[in-house]
Amino acid sequence: MKKKRYTLRLRTKIFLALLFLGYFGITMLKQEIKLNEQKAEIQHLKEQIAETEEVNAELERLIEYTESEEFIEKVARERLGWVKKGEIIFIEKKKD
Repeated sequence: MKKKRYTLRLRTKIFLALLFLGYFGITMLKQEIKLNEQKAEIQHLKEQIAETEEVNAELERLIEYTESEEFIEKVARERLGWVKKGEIIFIEKKKD
């Protein structure tokens, strides 16, 4: 007895080929969309990092300034009314 070989028709082969191509095309499209979203998120995070670094640098400059003698003297004069030896303070009267 001969075994009967099963052969696919041309239409079936084309349908299966289109089905596979469609599946892989959709999969690649989804991956491309996700990749673009991740690139946009990375760019947004890089911008946030740059902004944070600028703020951090400004805060570090402020810390250095607050530790300087110039700042300490300024605060002592303005808030505490301190004067150096031999200085005279002039106080304006407020007009009502």
